[in-house]
Amino acid sequence: MKTRRVVTVTSAASLLLVGIAHATSLGGLAAGSLLAIDPAGTVTTPSTIGCDNFTGTTGATMAGRTATVAGSCASRVWTVHVGTWTIQSNKAASSATASAVATQNTATVNSTDTVVLTSLNTLGRSGGLVLSHDGASTYLAAVMIDGSPDRVELRLVVSGTATLLATVNPTFATTNTLQFARSNGTVTVTLNGGSIINATLTAAQITSLGAGARAGLFGGDSSVRFDDFLVTSP
Repeated sequence: MKTRRVVTVTSAASLLLVGIAHATSLGGLAAGSLLAIDPAGTVTTPSTIGCDNFTGTTGATMAGRTATVAGSCASRVWTVHVGTWTIQSNKAASSATASAVATQNTATVNSTDTVVLTSLNTLGRSGGLVLSHDGASTYLAAVMIDGSPDRVELRLVVSGTATLLATVNPTFATTNTLQFARSNGTVTVTLNGGSIINATLTAAQITSLGAGARAGLFGGDSSVRFDDFLVTSP
């Protein structure tokens, strides 16, 4: 007598639903990671929505400047909001104006921006990144400040008035890579590959930020240099 084998075919969608319902039984695999599975079997990578390597003539203004690699950066154009921003030896530099800001219209509230900073770790110099800028004077900022000790501040600036949301005291290197990300109410700051700030915005703070969708640079010392600016989404 032959033994009959029954094969049940289950769709990928059904497996995903079952997996989500029983995520706690999968050795710590969270539902969020299951939802990240691409049914087509491809790996989803962040999209570049802004960048600049600041190749250009020394002394040239950044106001109205189109990103160097326009094809990769959707032809993003810089807007200077505070201070004076110029190209110096193929890097960006601000004037010594406090809270100098220049941004690109990256057209999304949630994004991650990254920049390489040099000549910051001395003499009380500062520099950083901004996110969720509204084109006027409301935004989030991650600011590196040289000192004893060094510190990184997460600031919420609303109509020009800054509120300190978090501060940490990492040690700066000669060259530093700063990354600043927002996903709805979650804000993270990473320095040289290590996470240093994880903060959650309140409902009131999210409302204050509104639909600001620009990302860019934060300066305040004419000696600090910025390079390899990149904005990605999600």
